[in-house]
Amino acid sequence: MVAKWIVSNISFAVKPRVMFFGSHRVAIPLLECLKVHSQIELACIASQPDRASGRGGQLRPTVISEWAILNNIPLLRPEKPDEKFVEHLRNFGCDLILVMAYGHILRECVLNLPHLGIYNFHASILPKYRGASPVETAIACGESITGISLMEMVREMDAGDVLDVEKVQIAERDFASDVYDKLAHACVAVIGRNIENMVRGTANRVKQNAAEATFTRKITKPDGRLDFSLTATEIYNRVRGFHEHVGSYVLHNGTALNIGKIDVEEAEAKNKVFGEIVCVDKEKIVVSAQRGAIAIFELQRPGGKMLKINDFSNGYGLAIGDYFERHSGEPIIATTPFRRPTKT
Repeated sequence: MVAKWIVSNISFAVKPRVMFFGSHRVAIPLLECLKVHSQIELACIASQPDRASGRGGQLRPTVISEWAILNNIPLLRPEKPDEKFVEHLRNFGCDLILVMAYGHILRECVLNLPHLGIYNFHASILPKYRGASPVETAIACGESITGISLMEMVREMDAGDVLDVEKVQIAERDFASDVYDKLAHACVAVIGRNIENMVRGTANRVKQNAAEATFTRKITKPDGRLDFSLTATEIYNRVRGFHEHVGSYVLHNGTALNIGKIDVEEAEAKNKVFGEIVCVDKEKIVVSAQRGAIAIFELQRPGGKMLKINDFSNGYGLAIGDYFERHSGEPIIATTPFRRPTKT
């Protein structure tokens, strides 16, 4: 049964039933807030299906699924949010849908379901960094500020009107995990300012300037391969952005070596090839980049553990004059939406 309420009064005859869609840990503080909010009922959660992970390939739930189970909130884990999924939502009496980092594109049948609307907590300051990887891409591009944009969801990707923005700083040494922690707290501030207006239907909206939009795409494993034709700072920023999702690696004589701790070396090696090892000592190896160089303090062989360079070098020789195989990555940001790969 669809809930009814009095829009002119702060007290609702029946609390609006809120559904939440998400899969990433960034939304946990938001869920904690929704669970105890006096003006709504957190009626259902939707998350990605359990996926195989780890060396054993065991099925594991998302952190959002785990939270729902722990808190006795009804949980849906559809492979695709289709018409059948919508029927399940109707059975719960869906008044308002909130979304953050769900991992599915929502069809029109879902967008049209809740009569109070469907809103997304998008992790950028829109219209910049629309798309699948706003946090990772913003860090990789060297941004010093990002935020949470509370956005009304429409058919066009991340193009809906914006209700509110909470900005957060990206420090020079912040990795993606650090920024996600900041964004998680920003979500709480945003929901606190806006939930009552959303359930009343009185929220103010600001249209995005489409001419200023930029777009991101899904970050995949090949994006983690270091491109030493970039500047040292650009390489470092990419490592900071991608470490949590896909990690970073280099190829040496056909062997993929995962990157651990790195830093920027300001001194530029002259007459060196990009990707060439220009220094080896007990603490680090230094690799030439376009401007400056990259100091690598930890490496990992396939099937091995991440080791400090001194320990790594005991079983794997790297010498001055060796080089990591050249690589030019694909663009990670564009002024028009990225096309999805065509299935063959």
